[in-house]
Amino acid sequence: MIALKLSLLTIIFVACTLIGFFYGGRYSKRVLSLISLHESIRLLETEIIVFSNPLPLAIENIRNRTSAHVYKVYERILNEIEFDQSGDLYNSFLTTSDYLKETCLLKQEDIDVFLSLGKIIGKTNRKDQKQHFKYILNELGQLIEQARVEKNTNEKMYRSLGILVGLGMIIILI
Repeated sequence: MIALKLSLLTIIFVACTLIGFFYGGRYSKRVLSLISLHESIRLLETEIIVFSNPLPLAIENIRNRTSAHVYKVYERILNEIEFDQSGDLYNSFLTTSDYLKETCLLKQEDIDVFLSLGKIIGKTNRKDQKQHFKYILNELGQLIEQARVEKNTNEKMYRSLGILVGLGMIIILI
């Protein structure tokens, strides 16, 4: 009987701790996703502004040089460009918003900055596009800093909370 009770209490403690670490890890993943997105947009700027590559080729080139979850974002955009005959690039970017929210764990403000990129690419001259890229990269830089601050406070809090809830449940059940 005691062995059963100890094993159940251990399972409860481990489950609460893992839940706390899971929720805390979401903040780290958001920071990593934003950094990957920032790097990919910087690469896209180079492909479009410096090398003057057409958008499908530019996306193809950067897609292969990004992290796995950002790779899928650009893969969706590229597929949408190839199969969508309307020619509206913003719609191609819009198809990625659910993926960015659910898998990359980005907030709506993060997604809006990325979607604004779809509104401006190919619509203006190089000089204006360069200014837009600079603005978007600056905005993403600020969002990365905000996400780091949130990560530093909330990640530790959720991990500690998971452990404390597990210990609290053990104390209550004893």
